[in-house]
Amino acid sequence: MKSPQSLYKLFLLNFLKFLLPIGIFFAFTFFNFRSDIIDLESEYLLRTGEKLVDFLSHDEDLLDNQYLGNDYIILIMDRKGQLLSSNMKMKDIININTFKELKTQLGNIQDVGNYLIYVNTFPCKTSICKAIVALPKSRIERRINVLLLSSMFATFITSILIAFLSVLDIRKYLHEYELYSKELKKVALYLSHEIKTPLSIILMNAPYVQADNEIKNAIERAIRRIIKLTKNLKVLSDMDLKPHRLTLINVKGLINELVEFYRPHLYSKHLSINVDGVPKAAVLSDYELLYTLFLNLLDNAVKYAKENTEIQVMGELQDNKLRVSISNVAEGEKHLNMDDESYGLGLTIVDEIAKRLAVNLSFKRDVQLFIAVVEMQVAEGR
Repeated sequence: MKSPQSLYKLFLLNFLKFLLPIGIFFAFTFFNFRSDIIDLESEYLLRTGEKLVDFLSHDEDLLDNQYLGNDYIILIMDRKGQLLSSNMKMKDIININTFKELKTQLGNIQDVGNYLIYVNTFPCKTSICKAIVALPKSRIERRINVLLLSSMFATFITSILIAFLSVLDIRKYLHEYELYSKELKKVALYLSHEIKTPLSIILMNAPYVQADNEIKNAIERAIRRIIKLTKNLKVLSDMDLKPHRLTLINVKGLINELVEFYRPHLYSKHLSINVDGVPKAAVLSDYELLYTLFLNLLDNAVKYAKENTEIQVMGELQDNKLRVSISNVAEGEKHLNMDDESYGLGLTIVDEIAKRLAVNLSFKRDVQLFIAVVEMQVAEGR
């Protein structure tokens, strides 16, 4: 299961990942609604003004009206521009002269300074009066700002909710994966142990089998091959591939041990192994993991070698780093590209082990060619 810190990072990553597209969506929606709000307010102002003029045209007692509400500024003026009635006090009306100079535009809303204004005339007794209904733009802006804050809040909450649900979903699948992984580890450990024990007994008694030496060698090679596979199976049972016991390891001694283990595999393909220049240097590492790493590399070099090829294991010490190369490539073929993304289970294990041990690894595998280079930090004073 991922640690809480990893889950927090995953939550934050998902939050930011969803925040951008959701924010763009709400921003696009906001700008669309912003223009719609202005249009709707203008239309509502027009309808309000028309209803007011219709009402005043039939009102015989014009001066006794009281206009409730403060969403709109309502001004009733005579033809000379004198204020007859209003829902606002004179001191609260800014730029009264601006309203006096307005001319009638039937069916239209005028955009004047900080106001949207409807102006129309109507008959009042024996004269003509003018009705003015004005909506301050600041009130429209307040409504737009509320919409903007609502969009930002919706973006934030939606992103948090989606990120939270995605993390919950991931945790669910991680838990199922862990249970499945534990069962696989148990099976791998069981098979590794149960297969290796009888095979080791058979291998010990192989020399006493009544058969030709060639048949004996073939049997021994097959058994050693299966034992090696059980080692890989055991490594796979610990999916984390974490170094458990760090010890000082003589790399040259380890390589010599592996070479001796592999010599019986070489006769059928007429191969030979030459260890050249590997210095006596110790590295601080996990023996089992490092053994598995070199075992798989050597196995691939043997597997893909042409007949009558010499497997070269060479090493050099430079800048406190030990560099070991394993190849079945002839001198003229060592220009091969060392970036190889296609490899099997054994090399997948090698690649993972190299990452865990902080070992620099590069290799190239072809139909009959294999070359690998391992670079390790030498322990201080060794």
